[in-house]
Amino acid sequence: MGVVNVNGTRVYYQHNTGRIKQVSLLYIHGSGSSHELWYHQMSLETNSFALDLPGHGQSEGIAASSIDQSAQIVADFLATLPVPQPVYLVGHSMGAAIALTCALNYPDLIDGIILIGAGPRMKVMPSFLEDLHQGKNDPEFIRMGFSPQAPATMVEEMVRTFSEVPPAVLYADFSACNNFDVSGELEKLGLPVLLISGAADQLTPLKLSQYLLSHIRNCRLEVINGAGHFAMLEKPEEINRLILNFCS
Repeated sequence: MGVVNVNGTRVYYQHNTGRIKQVSLLYIHGSGSSHELWYHQMSLETNSFALDLPGHGQSEGIAASSIDQSAQIVADFLATLPVPQPVYLVGHSMGAAIALTCALNYPDLIDGIILIGAGPRMKVMPSFLEDLHQGKNDPEFIRMGFSPQAPATMVEEMVRTFSEVPPAVLYADFSACNNFDVSGELEKLGLPVLLISGAADQLTPLKLSQYLLSHIRNCRLEVINGAGHFAMLEKPEEINRLILNFCS
């Protein structure tokens, strides 16, 4: 674990050196989450980093108002630390949008991206955003992020975690997702891309990953049966295997 100063903001990250030194993985969490989302993946024998975006987890600052702003933070994090190359970004949901934006805006900093629960756009229900804007955080929506096979203890733990996130942070995150749209830029992407989608994902349905697959040149899609939006929690062994194979 460590803290790095990124443009005046203290950003917390967890680091695992592992035994595979030739590959670095940087994990980027989704809306309202933190580095703790990746605890199964941080056990991989790779040079792994998982950060808390500003305003999340143990990082200082305020949550970014746009995906572009978060992508700039990730780029500055990579330049400040720095992370040994080759570097692969692994993003979930909002983190996938950030990783995708980094690949478009800062391709020289990274060697590939792994996107879990991704889409070219990430629209959010207006009523949900309005409730957050009014300071109302109903964490029950997070149940939709899991497959029917998910253990009840796992679901309840995530509901509890989201109940503790300030509505202002969730509003910033989901507003950034709602305004995100790179559907017209995908043909510019030249880096290798691995898409991972839970077959039972209701929050970013499989069709969104299929759209990415059809518009990105160097790309492949893996569908995880028995998993929803939080595939890295429900099917960690399968996700870990895909990550390692992609980066080898």
